Amino acid sequence: MARSTTKHFSGNEKEIAELIKENLVWKEDLSYAGEEINFLSKFLEADVFQKNILNLYEKIQIFCSQLDSFRTQNLDLSMEVHNNKYDIQGMLECEDISCEIFYHDEHLKLGMRIMEFIKNFKEFKLEVFSYTSGLLKKSSKEM
Repeated sequence: MARSTTKHFSGNEKEIAELIKENLVWKEDLSYAGEEINFLSKFLEADVFQKNILNLYEKIQIFCSQLDSFRTQNLDLSMEVHNNKYDIQGMLECEDISCEIFYHDEHLKLGMRIMEFIKNFKEFKLEVFSYTSGLLKKSSKEM
């Protein structure tokens, strides 16, 4: 007798598979944001800006401080996404709907926080790029 190699999922297992896919997307988005944070940190600390710009140093320090805050948020969210993967798998252990609803709601809340973080980080990057783009040295000989 031939055995079927296809696994049939219950409704709960299908939903769990979708939540795990969403978790993976979050992990990738936060990893990418982490790389952007590292780049922006190096960019802001590099000697690539024109000299004698009024309040340049102060503005760069404000950006660096904000960047540190984004780095912390990114690390915290990344840890929560890591833990969320196990919470999703824990939904299989649920014996009643209230248990599943709890884990699902927590997943949705985390998703909203990640979307808010990404939105705020995009706005921050735009502010940094808008401010610094006209202040870059035109050549390496500029002082």
